[in-house]
Amino acid sequence: MVPCGVNLEVFKVLGKAQARQYLGFTCPPHTRYGGNRRNNDKIILFVGRIDPLKGLDKLIRALPYLRHIQGLKLMVIGGGEHSQHKIERLHKLACNLNIQEAVTFLDLVKHEQLPYFYSAADVCVIPSYYESFGLVALESLACGTPIVATDVGNLKSIIRQGETGYVIKDNTPHRLANKIALLLSRPNTDIKSARLIRASVSKFSWSDIAKAIIRDCHVVLANYCSAVS
Repeated sequence: MVPCGVNLEVFKVLGKAQARQYLGFTCPPHTRYGGNRRNNDKIILFVGRIDPLKGLDKLIRALPYLRHIQGLKLMVIGGGEHSQHKIERLHKLACNLNIQEAVTFLDLVKHEQLPYFYSAADVCVIPSYYESFGLVALESLACGTPIVATDVGNLKSIIRQGETGYVIKDNTPHRLANKIALLLSRPNTDIKSARLIRASVSKFSWSDIAKAIIRDCHVVLANYCSAVS
């Protein structure tokens, strides 16, 4: 089995302060993304389809368990033209939990902008009920940002438990909150530690994945030639 890969030329460590400045997170409210966020805010990032299968509602329900963390923000990247009613339901959920000020829905962003969001975040969360693989985890780790994820797809082979993040058995809000809090309690991730996180996914570069595909094709071809000879 050959896994998916990640473009390590695009998804790379940019530095938290640099990424937040680029996105306007430390600028006045009229900036495109930033609002009045401060550079020391704790940012949780979600990237994916706005779909019940992705468990975003569970992540939103986890936020009240994290009220003690000052400057906590959840940024949601995902959506599209058919997602508006789903976003409205999630926004209503946030309002009912009285955490609407902590949740920002950014809709879709350009692919080349994603590394800045990953780098700006303190933790990326994948609360899915199902994933075929877990490409978001690769992208986030390549940018040096740790992960909290449910045990779906191939995430156990991507995330190093306790080092580059946590894989939990289900997406119940208190489990998500517990591991998110552990990562947010770490000292601010510097460039050196971010690069160590990135190094954990170096084997998933597209060049390595291409070599694995070529190697397996040679094996299949050799077995075929042996069978017909």
